[in-house]
Formats: sequence, C-alpha cells, structure tokens
Amino acid sequence: MEQSTLPQDWAFRPALDVELKHYILLGYLQRVEARFAERKLYPHLHEVRAHLDELLRVKRSKNDLGRAFQGDLLGFDPKTGEAVHEPAMQDPQLGVIDEVIEMALPDLHRAWKEGSELKEEIATHIRFAPVGLLPLVTDEGWLLLRTGRDARVYHYCIPLLRTPDVLNGSMHVRTRYVSTFTVGLSCNLERIKSELLTSFRSIPNPAVFAFETELSIPYIETFMPLAKQLVYEEVRLKA
Repeated sequence: MEQSTLPQDWAFRPALDVELKHYILLGYLQRVEARFAERKLYPHLHEVRAHLDELLRVKRSKNDLGRAFQGDLLGFDPKTGEAVHEPAMQDPQLGVIDEVIEMALPDLHRAWKEGSELKEEIATHIRFAPVGLLPLVTDEGWLLLRTGRDARVYHYCIPLLRTPDVLNGSMHVRTRYVSTFTVGLSCNLERIKSELLTSFRSIPNPAVFAFETELSIPYIETFMPLAKQLVYEEVRLKA
C-alpha cells in the first residue's frame, strides 16, 4: 500500500532547503490528489487540514515572538503614533522556515479546498434518515450503509466525553461491522431494523440511521467517515 502521509514536522526538520521542501510537499500533494480522484477522502483530508493548521500556528507564534524581541526604538510613526523599532536580528535558518511556510500555505490550502468541495459534492448524494422512530437517547445504535442492494450494518456508539469539534466529529464515533443484508422486496430497511432488535437485545432501545447512495464510493475511506460525521452532528444537536 502506498504511503501518502507527511511527517507533522516536515517543514522544520533538517535539511532546511526550500527547493527540497517544495519537492517533498508537491510529491505528497500529488499522492493526496490521486486519492481524491478515487473519491478517497480520509484520512487524507484531515491530514491536509492538520498540516495547514500547524503551519499557520507556527507562523503566528513566530510573529508574536518577533514583536516580543524587537530591536532598538527608532521613533514613532507620525501617522499612527505607534513605536517604530529597528528590525531584530534573525537566525538565517528561521528565515528559511519562513520561506517554507509561505511556499507551502497556498498549495495546502488549494488541496484542502479541493478535498472539501469533493466532500460536499459526495454528501449531497447521500440520503440520511432515521429508520422508524428515534429514541430520546441517540448515542448508541446501528448505522445502515446502503449502495445498490447491499446494506452494511455497523454498531455505533458515541462516548459521553467528547470535544465540540464539528469538523472532526467522525473521530468521536466508534463503529464495529456487524453484517451485510441484501435489500429487496422481502428485506427492506424496516425489516433489517426488526432483525437487529431481535438478535441484539443487549441494546434495549437503539437508534437506527440509514445512509443510501447511488455513487460508487469507498466504504472505509469515504462512505463510513461521512456517515459518522452526519450521526455525530445529529447527536450533538440533541445533546
């Protein structure tokens, strides 16, 4: 399996060479975009966002540090009244990091935008609805993911302790594959729910959500993460 990840500290580890960093980044983004072309969103979309956020965080930290260690006072700006300081001396390697950050941010943002638009496009083709009546507590139950005549069933649960991170809400939803049903005249979604209630009495009043799409999308890299995100947002709204 091809490795498409990029180390979290790729921009700061030796050697600090802008051209080399650009080559490394472009190679990584080409692999990510190849996965997007296959409609494989995760974990690549989250990784790109994490790299983008990390570089923005470092940029803000360096700017704050630069203001804290300003050079000698030269005077005051006659228009704004703000103090004007001599530029502080900077380690040349820190200057290289600045170049790497400014080089990388547009490319990462472009990849993030491409992946986000693909995510939104796919999401518009997924029909999401409860099967039957929902219980008052919806933090545990079943997910029915249907493409064509196949409906894969997953048990899900959402821990009580979780961060209010809507973008990465799918990370808080724990799932376990249970079975696959063939949907037809004698086996619709309501029938599947009834069989689950009969077979798994340890969950007395589970929530059951169905997700249906005609798109050909990978279950693990795309369909399941989007389903988990939708369920998390639904449960969060009821919390």
